[in-house]
Amino acid sequence: MKLDFEEQRAGGTAKDAILRDNERAVSAVWQAVAYGDPEKSGMDSYYADAALRGVYTYAKDNNTRKTSWAGTLRYFHRQVTVFDKTSAALTYCVDESRANVKDLRTNKVKVVETSPDSYVHYNASVKKDKEGVWQIWELDEDRGSRKCQP
Repeated sequence: MKLDFEEQRAGGTAKDAILRDNERAVSAVWQAVAYGDPEKSGMDSYYADAALRGVYTYAKDNNTRKTSWAGTLRYFHRQVTVFDKTSAALTYCVDESRANVKDLRTNKVKVVETSPDSYVHYNASVKKDKEGVWQIWELDEDRGSRKCQP
């Protein structure tokens, strides 16, 4: 598994902190999928409310099916809008065209053909918790989004 976050500065201390915490959030989910333990992944540090329930269910479902992925996910077009000192919105695209499904029972990788669904747009609502971490509390996915396709 390789996560490729396009280097970018959002143009402000809060915006840059949100982008950094977004990278940590995404990494926590994939750690839970790869190692089979959502409880120890740290997802609850970077996700809250509905978003935490969603990513926990996603990771747990992969763990139950003994599936993961191999390859590279590219994160790009990440944009932050800060509303106030504790709330913001984050949008970003994910290119899954170089990632494939991995069966953890057999260690075999199934090549997934690239299609419009290989490009996903995310819209996240984030809030700053009392420790200063920007947590995603709501997360919407638009698989096949034209905003993210080459």
